[in-house]
Amino acid sequence: MLGTTSSSVQVEGVHESADWSQWEATKRAPASGDGNGFATNFHDDLGLMASLGVTDVRVTLEWARIEPVQDKIDRDTLDRYDDILRHAAGVGLRPWITLHHTSLPGWFSEDGGSFADDKAREYLWMRHVDRCAERFGDVAAGWTPIEDPVGWAVRGYLLGSRPPGRRATTDLDMTTFFDMAEGALIADHLAARHLKAGGATTMSSRNTPTIFGIVEDPQSQHEADAADKHVRRWARLLFDSWVGMAGDGELAMPERRALTDHEWVADFDIVGIGFDAPIGVDAHGQLKPYAAAGTARSDTGFAPLPEELGVQLRRLSERLPDDADLAVSSNGVSTTNDGWRTDLLGETLDVIDGARDDGVRVAGYFHDTAIDGYEWRAGFDTERGFIARDRSVKASGELFGERAALVS
Repeated sequence: MLGTTSSSVQVEGVHESADWSQWEATKRAPASGDGNGFATNFHDDLGLMASLGVTDVRVTLEWARIEPVQDKIDRDTLDRYDDILRHAAGVGLRPWITLHHTSLPGWFSEDGGSFADDKAREYLWMRHVDRCAERFGDVAAGWTPIEDPVGWAVRGYLLGSRPPGRRATTDLDMTTFFDMAEGALIADHLAARHLKAGGATTMSSRNTPTIFGIVEDPQSQHEADAADKHVRRWARLLFDSWVGMAGDGELAMPERRALTDHEWVADFDIVGIGFDAPIGVDAHGQLKPYAAAGTARSDTGFAPLPEELGVQLRRLSERLPDDADLAVSSNGVSTTNDGWRTDLLGETLDVIDGARDDGVRVAGYFHDTAIDGYEWRAGFDTERGFIARDRSVKASGELFGERAALVS
């Protein structure tokens, strides 16, 4: 698979009933408008993507658009998503459906307890999953129920950088955060298990950066030891927790009682990881962009190192059963310098080829994103696509097409 991925907010803009709408209204993020216009231009957009050799496309069905008010379904939205998915299939793309990517209906995330609440997770969420499975199951090539469950909880309930904007400063806050992280992971597995029972193919997507310690005083062993302790803690949270579920059926968060369900191992046909750049953590446990000496930074401050993706793919392969299929479910860089994007894309695909040559079972790669749209922190001031908003193909898009032709 050589595919692309995007969120609904990136390509459609925010819906007024989504929690992200309040985030924009209070000026904590730029206005998203209609994203990149995909909602009205999707016929031409999907055809353009197919012409470049894209084989698979991850499409987010925005829950807030489908069910803007609890128990009230917007049938026009369902019809429009049906048109998008069937047109994708009609031009030769395999559509993968994502059911939650960052934004959620406000009535679920703010009023209903979100994924930490048993009823919200097992009834409200699963009712949405079942509704979409019934409506779109015959056209979907596969499903990725939740994009980056732990990352969603980290940003919303630990760092406070995305809705609902809660920064964990007390023991009670940390309890809420861990409840949300565990609940989102379990919700992802519940959805995948239900979809697989109906014959669907499932792929997880977990943002999985490599993590480096950052010290201000290289001569301070105390500072180095403290940073190393936090590296191990963050690795347990961002990597070991969900890998344990896929590898041996154990969900183990730092400083929490482990949960066990051996059926978790079989919930996903493909184990997908998202990777943009490594991150750093200092002696106080604070996350920061990590950049090796002389490494260029993206518009959002991160420094991509494609070789670190290879490290994570091999590390993941060692932890999972020998027959486990992996994928890079999301990868890209925020930059207006498409020459750099083109270089990074080529290096990244080379890293994946190298991993495959070493026996790592990598089933596919999804670029984030195809067409420049709205970005969570930067609005429209940066770019992530290999197609511009005016629908001109960039050099990175030409490279993507060349590599796709080699694969085919």
